Amino acid sequence: MSEQIFAETSADFPPRSVVRSMPGLDYLRKVMAGEVPAMTIAQQLNFRLTHVEKGMVEVTGTPEHSQTNTFGGVHGGWYGVILDSCLTAAVISALERGQFQTTLEYKVNMVKAIPVGTTVIGTGRLEHLGRSTGIARGEIRGAEDGTLYALGTATCFIMGEPG
Repeated sequence: MSEQIFAETSADFPPRSVVRSMPGLDYLRKVMAGEVPAMTIAQQLNFRLTHVEKGMVEVTGTPEHSQTNTFGGVHGGWYGVILDSCLTAAVISALERGQFQTTLEYKVNMVKAIPVGTTVIGTGRLEHLGRSTGIARGEIRGAEDGTLYALGTATCFIMGEPG
């Protein structure tokens, strides 16, 4: 697998017309292959898109000291970004050419503190894809031992016309 790339400026991202010219699954595969830039926040928060199939996406990441809160624990926002990323990508993976999405809302339930330096896998699974909404649920688990760290859901607004 190629290394994912990241945009230096907004101009590095493909035009929206190019993005909308392919199904969501194809676009996510291009991200994984390093053919188009991944989400820039992934570089800043130390996670990567690691598995893509229709209706299921995984991201793998390791929180570092720079993602801690004032008590030295992994900041809750890190959990949120991991879940928002894999949940919305699960919705994107099922979109047809011409469609795109934005997050309407997402919910995170933190189950256990992730120790700094622990590699985790965020998995998003599509539960519903309708004409105007997509819903996914997912979790964050330890990559080594499967420990459950968080659960989440997301609702996405689907825009554009398929085809």
